Amino acid sequence: MLDVRRLRVLREVALRGSIAAAAESLRFTPSAVSQQLAKLELEAGVPLLERGPRSVRLTQAGWRLVEHAEVILEQLAQAEADLRALDGSPPVLRVGANTTAAASIVPEALTRFAAVCPEIEVMVTEADPLVSLARVRVRELDLGIVFEYDHVPLPADPRIELEELLEESMRIVLPASHPLAKQRVVSLPDLAEETWIRSTSRSSCNPFTERSCRAAGFEPRIRFEFDDYTAMQNLVASGAGVAFAPDIGLSRPNPGVAVRPIAFGPKRRVHAAYRTGERDARGLPEMLDALKETIRAREPLFPARAGVS
Repeated sequence: MLDVRRLRVLREVALRGSIAAAAESLRFTPSAVSQQLAKLELEAGVPLLERGPRSVRLTQAGWRLVEHAEVILEQLAQAEADLRALDGSPPVLRVGANTTAAASIVPEALTRFAAVCPEIEVMVTEADPLVSLARVRVRELDLGIVFEYDHVPLPADPRIELEELLEESMRIVLPASHPLAKQRVVSLPDLAEETWIRSTSRSSCNPFTERSCRAAGFEPRIRFEFDDYTAMQNLVASGAGVAFAPDIGLSRPNPGVAVRPIAFGPKRRVHAAYRTGERDARGLPEMLDALKETIRAREPLFPARAGVS
């Protein structure tokens, strides 16, 4: 008999891409995750992982078992929701958002939502967009706030609908002393000789910097990887390099950096993700309205100008 808890561990490794990242998400130690996976392989009777010195990859059998795990986890989530409704517990709206959205959009949206739906509890979980999509798919989340970047599209899934909340231009973050900081608008090819800072491989937008620079005609020299925009700005301020950043991630700019628009530069879109056909689920329309109102109330970092995309 396959253990459901171990199936969840396998699915988390598939989502996160490594044992260490899965352990962090599950609040286990990497050793505990490895032990659970070894026991699951014994239960399955076939290898589920190919282990390298610093990484793991799922075998064909591993991926097939993840597909079955998602069906099982969806049924369990539905069972839990049904039981919660029967015992009279207050309804819960489960939301997934990455750190930037959780810090900049979600708090005010929660206040707006509570004013119209005080009877609904909201649970917010930090999650990368791809993880949010997977958890919406199996009913572990009701709503995901996800980002889609130019050159890094989200995977299409007929089981999930995406509703655009916002499109925003990406900015260049430069040291305040950088010569290009004096310019009103920066052209990407002018940064071809710079050192770049990008997101880590834990983030689904990791390829964005490389692909955007290639589209502008050069190969970026990448030396630093950080997912936290505060840490990224600190590095830029020290002169370590330059970086892309969205407006939402720059609500508290470091005084040692200059943020500039990019001439005809790349964009990213903020989407609400929910299960197909379930937009009218309890609390979901009200949360979508709260998110949209919060975004509309934000002051743009830069007013729209000709020649600036």
